[in-house]
Amino acid sequence: MTGTPLRFGDAFTSHMVLQRDVPVPVWGAGPPGEEVRVGFAGQAVTARVTGQGCWTATLAPLAASAHAQTLTARTATQRAQCRDVLVGDVWLCAGQSNMELGVTMADHPEGALALADQPLLRLLLIHKSSAPTPQAHFPPAAGQPRWTVCTPRTARRGGWGGFSAVALHFGARLVADLGVPVGLIQAAYGGSRIAPFIPLWAQRGHPALHADAAEIRAADHAAHSGPHPFTPHQAWNTLKPGTAWNAMIAPLTPLPLRGALWYQGESDVGDAGPYAARLQALMAALRRATGQPHLPVYAAQLAPYRYDDDDDLLALWAAQHAATRGPHSGLACTPDLGDLNDIHPLRKAEVGGRLASLALHRTYGRTDVPGSGPDLRAVTFGPGRATLTFRTHANSALRTLDGGAPRGFALAGPEGQFAPAVARLRGVRAHLHCPDVPAPTQVRHAWQVGDEPNLTDAGGLPATPFLRS
Repeated sequence: MTGTPLRFGDAFTSHMVLQRDVPVPVWGAGPPGEEVRVGFAGQAVTARVTGQGCWTATLAPLAASAHAQTLTARTATQRAQCRDVLVGDVWLCAGQSNMELGVTMADHPEGALALADQPLLRLLLIHKSSAPTPQAHFPPAAGQPRWTVCTPRTARRGGWGGFSAVALHFGARLVADLGVPVGLIQAAYGGSRIAPFIPLWAQRGHPALHADAAEIRAADHAAHSGPHPFTPHQAWNTLKPGTAWNAMIAPLTPLPLRGALWYQGESDVGDAGPYAARLQALMAALRRATGQPHLPVYAAQLAPYRYDDDDDLLALWAAQHAATRGPHSGLACTPDLGDLNDIHPLRKAEVGGRLASLALHRTYGRTDVPGSGPDLRAVTFGPGRATLTFRTHANSALRTLDGGAPRGFALAGPEGQFAPAVARLRGVRAHLHCPDVPAPTQVRHAWQVGDEPNLTDAGGLPATPFLRS
């Protein structure tokens, strides 16, 4: 073991971004028993390599810096380094194919690639892989991911048509608005359900997830009693709970983050019952794994699409809304960005922009930036009518995106049969009228596949869809 080379963990390469304002653990491998001296930005910290050949040293909180610096690790006889390291904010961008869809496949790729000339924006693309147990390193067969400076060339390289279009637009907006380096980590696996991204230990204690945990325990038992029933690079393995986390997220931990984005759910349409619990379990897992109990996690709402049963998508929407109502989470709404005939709508610039607005408003305290569109606060019903009160950006008056009459409202009585309602906007209230429903008890907006909602406010974002009794 004395010949073990000194190296950094897989999360650390040249051109990376370290998270500002928090202690930063730096880890790697080396000869057992050796002292490792880690240096960065004037700091010098030491660690002792364990008998298993691992070491971890922790840097004190760092201020944001666009000045390229070198992260070094030294023993008495060896040296490792990462060059051109910046300090700023690091965001994990995870999910399935709509997060994975690259800049060359999204709408207006030329504009996205022109936007990609961003020396302060750094990209790390984690290759799709899965594993039966948590890994310390990314699977070698998947290829070693490395941080790169964001340029038109690097943005279009690898992945499914290049780096995630949603993530790239998100990161470019943060750099423009904050003026600090931003690191984006793409960990997306097309076709995956949410369960593969949730580690087994995060599923315990969630009754809705016991079936997932039982499946993993059965596989673990088989692994210890004979040949493991797992072939790492077969696509069906991503359907096993925890396997994407094990291969794509675990090697990153405990790298601190500024936040995480989650764009997924298409493969869970039709099984929305446990989805809210699963998404909450994933958020809890990210916070525990990074040691950041208040880590912001923002999700993108699934855009409208004609699944086999429209009600299945509505149930998934309800689960997304329920899971993201808590502190340090939120949902970027996309009721106007869908393509009913394409599960991969191409307007990713708007999705990334809305996630950025959400982060700027809630994480960075930018009250001048709208975090969402109008959000329903209260409803009162009367004969054939309803009055809706909204929270709006800067308490601005309701309006429509296209200047036309408000669309996408409907009322229903106790029997649940909805009929379109005419809406009049006055200040932060919408007054609905529907003579076909004499005694309304339910109201909805943008809560039907095929609606073309246009309600907004001075912030310009669409109203949050809702179904309310």
